Amino acid sequence: MTAASPAAAFRHPARCPARFSVEQFHRLCEAVPEQRLELIDGEVLEVIAKGTRHTAVVHRLIRAIEACLAAAPHAPLQLRVEAPLDLGPAHEPEPDLALVARRDDDYWNAHPTAAETSLVIEVADSSLVFDLEAKARLYGAAGIPHYWVVDVQEPRLHVVQTAPGSVPGWLNRIRQCVEQILAALPQG
Repeated sequence: MTAASPAAAFRHPARCPARFSVEQFHRLCEAVPEQRLELIDGEVLEVIAKGTRHTAVVHRLIRAIEACLAAAPHAPLQLRVEAPLDLGPAHEPEPDLALVARRDDDYWNAHPTAAETSLVIEVADSSLVFDLEAKARLYGAAGIPHYWVVDVQEPRLHVVQTAPGSVPGWLNRIRQCVEQILAALPQG
């Protein structure tokens, strides 16, 4: 028995999409550079246009997370924004934010893998169900230890998955910063 595709629950039943490898996906992206695409379970998905609230929250999160990382120089992490992750031959999502292992080359020749990714944060304005279900399955199956979804509508932080064991101090500080940002957001 095979596991259902993470994107399968969000697919039109009559639609039978072609499956792409990461290599084929990269060629497609080169052919249509004006489009923002991501690869989930071999399926090419167009990235939804970002609204003003989504963008504002992402920018606030960037400032807060960068400040947390600067205050914890011992945390060997770097923040990536809307950048691909290499999660295998059929997966190359572009999460809104990801904390990955710090590398001197800034991943010049390869995208970070799941093993190099400590935290993924998706910001959901209109994609909440997809982020909480399909993306959660994808990141969980890849072995990413921590996955959060920021719901811009509520506003609310969904801690979707966390690795067993003790939570690193840097992660607690980032969570506090994220919750402060959400508490300060205008309602409605």
